[in-house]
Amino acid sequence: MLTKIRNRALFAVFLAAAYADAANAQSFPGARAAGMAGAFVAVADDASAVYWNPAGVATGSFVSAVIDYGRWRPLPKPGQLIENKWDTNAFVGLSATAVGLAYYRLGAYGKGAVEPAVTGSQSREEVRRSVHGLTTSTVGVSLVQSLTEHLVVGATPKFIRGEGSNTFDVDAGAMLWMNRFRVGLVARNLTTPEFDREGTGPIALAREVTLGAAWGSGWTGVSRVIVSVDGDVTSRPSPNGDRRDVAGGVETWWKNQRLGLRGGLRRSTIGDARAAVAAGISAGLTPGMLLEAHVVRGHSDERSWSIGARVFF
Repeated sequence: MLTKIRNRALFAVFLAAAYADAANAQSFPGARAAGMAGAFVAVADDASAVYWNPAGVATGSFVSAVIDYGRWRPLPKPGQLIENKWDTNAFVGLSATAVGLAYYRLGAYGKGAVEPAVTGSQSREEVRRSVHGLTTSTVGVSLVQSLTEHLVVGATPKFIRGEGSNTFDVDAGAMLWMNRFRVGLVARNLTTPEFDREGTGPIALAREVTLGAAWGSGWTGVSRVIVSVDGDVTSRPSPNGDRRDVAGGVETWWKNQRLGLRGGLRRSTIGDARAAVAAGISAGLTPGMLLEAHVVRGHSDERSWSIGARVFF
């Protein structure tokens, strides 16, 4: 019976990856986090915490490794027609006790230089910033420090290779936990890094601040049920107007931690809702070794998919 369940779960992993599509999507690392619609800032307890919340590196397993692969379709560059070309996002991370190391390639949206909204206009009020799809490759190292028994802070200095230039940046986070409740805060792109891409000029990544809260049935340890909520404090650009999202996610485990199911919903609290629904699955090969996948459906600038693996002990 267990073999049959495992085979069905593995089939579901690859079926999800084959079925999903994406268009103009900002991508997020980690099939587990994305399967909870990105409501992961207070959950982050594996190697993907290097991105989601550096402080979470110290709150999970003694050692964790995550590898993830997905696809997204960026906006065309100026003068190009829309292409049916997919771009790749990937994540490879390792964490141990109080240190995390990760490489990730992600798609995001950045804002270009100020340009007139009306041709020939000289008014400062009649200007706009164009939104561009941008793919970056990042190497980050997370370092954490316990301030009290229940409070950890962390930072991730990172080197970012963009389209046309390279730069350094830093993320920072904090995690507070008490019994079954956790609260997390993360601030990304603190220096608002810019990239000089040919044909568009400087493209800047916006500073992102997100607050999250989560409840787990079994922290500290393996929780059979996790419920989480994230809310953006700042907005981020997208082709359909700025977004400031709120997201909620649920994760459940079955069959002696061999089968994990998760889902979530996210929507913008400014402008149109542009809602997206996420689903994900984990299938255990052996204790502490999982294959994972996620799919997000909904508004065009939030769709994505990925498959990956996670190891922890």
